[in-house]
Amino acid sequence: MKKNVLLVEDDPALRMVMREVLKDEFEIDEADNGDEGIQKGIGLDTDLIILDYHLPKKDGLEVIAAVKKEHPEIPVIVLTGYLNPESEAQFNRLGASRIFPKPFNYKALMDAVKELIASKSQYSFPTDQSGFAGPSCQSEAELLSYSLNALSGIAEKLEFLQTITEKYWIEPNDVNTIRETTRCMDAELRKFYGKMNNTIFENGDLNAPIIQAASKPCLSGKN
Repeated sequence: MKKNVLLVEDDPALRMVMREVLKDEFEIDEADNGDEGIQKGIGLDTDLIILDYHLPKKDGLEVIAAVKKEHPEIPVIVLTGYLNPESEAQFNRLGASRIFPKPFNYKALMDAVKELIASKSQYSFPTDQSGFAGPSCQSEAELLSYSLNALSGIAEKLEFLQTITEKYWIEPNDVNTIRETTRCMDAELRKFYGKMNNTIFENGDLNAPIIQAASKPCLSGKN
């Protein structure tokens, strides 16, 4: 099944060219303004977004902020002809995966889309940012299974981080990937403890003194 790419670009000619470049390998949807880009980016099953900086109604910064708030795992490629250090820093801070100054090489764009979608498929990040799971585990077997799955997910991301950090040269996007992966690992740990707390305390009191006083592993070096 083809992956879904959303093009958010107000220039119809540029959209048409990108659509022709990508359509053989990806399902393409389009938006010509920021409001529509947010609506489709949040509401549809989108695997990657290609986003222009200067858009009608809402600009690229507003679009990426809104989409990443709901779906932080979606890779976003930013296109811009007016890049400056301040806007570049803002896009990086909001989670942009790549930034392509216009005019750009279409083969390089295709390669970036393939790489980012493959990475997203291989390392699926949790979208639940509440930090707590829903129903409690009903048996010791379910509790053990959940615990092992949680540990497996974190171990997978540790292996991914090791692969990146052992490279001879770390690119700017690698730093963003490391930051995002670490954030997701922290979310997984919070979700894990939420489920454990709900299992131990049937009334769901996540502030029980025995839990608050317990020593928990964390990612901040304070173990």
